[in-house]
Amino acid sequence: MSTLEGAAKPLNIARAADACFADLQNYLGQNPHADVPDDILASLHLLFGKNFAKALEVVDGGGIVCFVGEHTGRRVYKVPGRRAGDHYIVFPAHYCACQSFQYDVVGRSEAVACKHQLAARLAGVLGRTSVSRVPDYTIAHMLLEHCA
Repeated sequence: MSTLEGAAKPLNIARAADACFADLQNYLGQNPHADVPDDILASLHLLFGKNFAKALEVVDGGGIVCFVGEHTGRRVYKVPGRRAGDHYIVFPAHYCACQSFQYDVVGRSEAVACKHQLAARLAGVLGRTSVSRVPDYTIAHMLLEHCA
């Protein structure tokens, strides 16, 4: 396999995932009290494997908070970790502060997203987050705390 072929695979999975999440958002927009369709669940599970099942557990556990910048509208999520009191700062499509993101997503390219990224994305689409509007500098401080 050439380097270009290997680089294209995660991008294609990310595009397929974006399409699934768009389908889910559209479906729930038209059917707000409906369950998630089995075909979309199956597609997401196929794309993300074990991380999808783990993400569903995180969403079911609750506690995901979406912080929205007052002026920019930027969204950053705080997603609970496995241990009580642990949490991770997440940009669903681009970043998570967890070790799995660094190791499996960035380092080895074995996954397109970690369970926290998927949980944030799912919770956002399903309306399972608490939303907090904050000054934009608060989001910057949150990021600095987790990158230091």
